Amino acid sequence: MEMLVTKFSKGKYRNEGELFAEPISAENVKLMGEMIALQALRTVKKFDMKVADRLYIGLIKDLHHMGEIDYIVSDGYDVAQTAICFLYQFAGRKAYEIYGKDRKGKEISIKLACYREVDRFVDSLRNRSNRRGAIEYIDFTDYKALPMDPVNCFEQEQTDYTKYDELVEALQLSSLELAILDCYMNGMKQAEVCAELGINRGTINHRKASIRKRYYNLYGVL
Repeated sequence: MEMLVTKFSKGKYRNEGELFAEPISAENVKLMGEMIALQALRTVKKFDMKVADRLYIGLIKDLHHMGEIDYIVSDGYDVAQTAICFLYQFAGRKAYEIYGKDRKGKEISIKLACYREVDRFVDSLRNRSNRRGAIEYIDFTDYKALPMDPVNCFEQEQTDYTKYDELVEALQLSSLELAILDCYMNGMKQAEVCAELGINRGTINHRKASIRKRYYNLYGVL
């Protein structure tokens, strides 16, 4: 099972951890934006099956076929372009560097700020007129997991991005540990992780134990 970041980088990056460990540049910003767009849409479509799911499917198709002659990209690629344009402002810096403070006064990374920019763009499409002139509206109230105010549904998911960024920085993970974590974040099972990274179960278990130990030392919780 080949990871998308590996496929679209033609083997240069084994996982997203390796990609985002590099400074943002003209050479990698397109792939960074595409990977952020995919992850953001993957998250948002759990709440929005009418707009986000269509954009996600379109983006996946674009990434596989956009190199073909006369291929026309879908609206889904607008999401990737939004991420690419946002990231390119920070060329020379790393995605995990501090972007600034959010409205709650909490520091956020460039990568997290990019996720939020993408979320805002996707949210703006919810009330865009369709081809018949009718207004597309997503009824979020059927989802019990959502916050009381549907407007803040993306904010709930963004908190998870912040925790992930903080953990990666605090735990000082190696390239292999980042790769293992990314695989599990993408929903892969242990056998799939072994096949993806070319390592055995013992190595994975050893690395997981090492990560748990560092986590315990930092937070006192297993």
